[in-house]
Amino acid sequence: MTYWFFAAGSGTYQELDPIDDVPDELRRMNGLFETKLLYTAAPELSERSADALRKELAGGPQRGFEVDDTVVVYYSGHGLRAGGRHYLACTDTVHAAPAATALATEDLVRLLAERGVRRLLLVLHTCHAGAGGAEAVRDVARTVLGEFGQRPEAYLKQQLVSFSVLCSSRAYETAVGQSFSHALEAAVNDEACGGVLAKKLLLETLVDHVNGRLKGTAQHATHATFLSEGSEYGFFPNPRYRKGVQEGAPLTQQRAGHDGTGFVGRTAALERLDAWLNSPAAPGGWLAITGAPGSGKSTLLRAFHRRVEERVTRAYGVGPTVTLLVDVRHRRLEYLSSRMAETRGSARAALAAGGRFVLLVDGLEEAGQPGDDDEPRRIAEWMKALTAVPQIRVVATASKWPARQMGVGAEVDLDMEDPAEDMTAYAARLLVEPDGPGSGSGWSPEEARTAAPDIVRLARGNHLLLRLIALRTAMAPPADDAGHLDQHTEPPTVTRAFWDLLRTRCDDDQEFGTVCQLLTSLAFSRGAGLPRASGLWSRVTSRASDMPEPLTEEQVQRVLDIGAPLVAECVDPAGRSAYRLHHESYAEALRDRAPKGMAERMDRALREERDERAANHRYRPSDPYPEDLGGEPEPEPVTKRLARTAADLADTLIRDMYARFAVTFPSWWSKFPETVVITSPRGSEIELTTNAQGRETVVVRAPQGGGMDINKVSRWDSRESSGE
Repeated sequence: MTYWFFAAGSGTYQELDPIDDVPDELRRMNGLFETKLLYTAAPELSERSADALRKELAGGPQRGFEVDDTVVVYYSGHGLRAGGRHYLACTDTVHAAPAATALATEDLVRLLAERGVRRLLLVLHTCHAGAGGAEAVRDVARTVLGEFGQRPEAYLKQQLVSFSVLCSSRAYETAVGQSFSHALEAAVNDEACGGVLAKKLLLETLVDHVNGRLKGTAQHATHATFLSEGSEYGFFPNPRYRKGVQEGAPLTQQRAGHDGTGFVGRTAALERLDAWLNSPAAPGGWLAITGAPGSGKSTLLRAFHRRVEERVTRAYGVGPTVTLLVDVRHRRLEYLSSRMAETRGSARAALAAGGRFVLLVDGLEEAGQPGDDDEPRRIAEWMKALTAVPQIRVVATASKWPARQMGVGAEVDLDMEDPAEDMTAYAARLLVEPDGPGSGSGWSPEEARTAAPDIVRLARGNHLLLRLIALRTAMAPPADDAGHLDQHTEPPTVTRAFWDLLRTRCDDDQEFGTVCQLLTSLAFSRGAGLPRASGLWSRVTSRASDMPEPLTEEQVQRVLDIGAPLVAECVDPAGRSAYRLHHESYAEALRDRAPKGMAERMDRALREERDERAANHRYRPSDPYPEDLGGEPEPEPVTKRLARTAADLADTLIRDMYARFAVTFPSWWSKFPETVVITSPRGSEIELTTNAQGRETVVVRAPQGGGMDINKVSRWDSRESSGE
């Protein structure tokens, strides 16, 4: 897979007025796409005639693109409209004869389509660019796609699957200087467009941020998407994305690039999890990590995930292991199963080689909407069905009583352990490095070890409370810590420690009020939380709070800095960065202090935001967050999902059996080089027919409402699966 970037344009013309900024702009765009977005930049196509530009875009003898390639073409220069078409001016362009001396914008699509491009973005920085992007190119896109449909054999694996146009101005607007390119560069570099978890920056998000920077001018960027495959990376890979950063960790540690476990100790619990994972016998159900709120269930789960990822368990003789950690807080079973589908290929390979697939589920009892008991049970039933395959192991965090009512097979109860020694080490670490490894507080390790026992005493075995007290204590100089620790005349609670830390991190009451408003909207959000992109978080908060003036992006950034230890970044259904509270206890504290009817206000604000966006962007796909108020799709019956899961597992097991049988009996390969595996629900009909030439045909008909899963297994799959 290669990302290709072509920068083209002209600033010097035989007839048209010169544009001095074009060469510098093309160099900067080459640098942006090559350095920040990791594209392979082709040599700049600057100051070319129309014929020369056509030939160079058409390519030489090795002119075809690979199936997985992505192409972006950026053009800067004069744009012309004539005869209902939009043209890109070249050095020899004559205003009276654009068809002969300029390059029609729509022809860019044809030139690149002939080279087999499947993913294409045109970025047009010209006057009247909107007329070229949103109008003229639409017609040629339909024509080219029609040609593919009429002659599919001539365009095998060459059909466009993703095609968009980004324009620097609307129709009849003038593109002024380098305003657009500077705004695009700033948007790509803006954390508001994507944090560290989002793999891509959405095109519509970038356009919104570009227009925010063009505000006050007569220029407005626009875009049109003609085809979209929902690609994981899109045209703009997120330059801040960090692989391995875990969803749900505090924002301070996510930004620092660490997994955010904050883990110290728990040796006995980890050893129990290791033994359970590596047991050759089927565990008889899923395993629950239980304990009181704040006992460190999620912390232990993430530490175990890191431990398995680092292959510590190889010492026990386990084969290839594939792990998947999923946070299901405020999410449904459909989200969990979609995440599992992403690892289907690697999981199959591990199971076929005698390894393990380890599914780690965080926040089971908080699945669905607040107070929903059915969704956790649906997920628990599904997890139990998965564990019917001995090589699949499932671990989930939950409070002990709900877990025991949902058919858990084994349990690691953190309330039964004595964590004093571990907690002392954890408190000392937080005092020295409150924002994760590499951060500092002014505390020395010796001072931290002296103060840590008092923090542990106040926390009374609660890891969450310990963390809040330690973070608050680390903000004061070591000489003043005794006064802070002794001021508690009654045992502190998580709620009191939360408000204490939050108020201390704010400069004044006005800032504290703004922080509370924005964090309260997160407390009432659903799913992954509220996206910041396109100002959604700030706008919804302003609507729900009936504020006379909308909140600004600067205020949102300040809140993220203040609340960094209390906020986590997640990924929403569109693949954008979204934010929610790091722990449900924080959300409960904010909801308890919220004005009456805040939940209804949030729903109303989201609907108003959805309607306004639909009216202002008629050709843009509806935003998935306001559209469903942050929820997931309507639940599918458990029986249907279990049937699909069973079919997938059956396919894996049949592949494994085929591989082992082929190794034992090599002659099998010559007689049956390929096998077709068809799995379908009970009630399917199988019909064998023979024509006059003796050719046999097998027809499988699934019952009404049922489906089939068809896979071909070859002897080469068998050799790969068996390790040969």
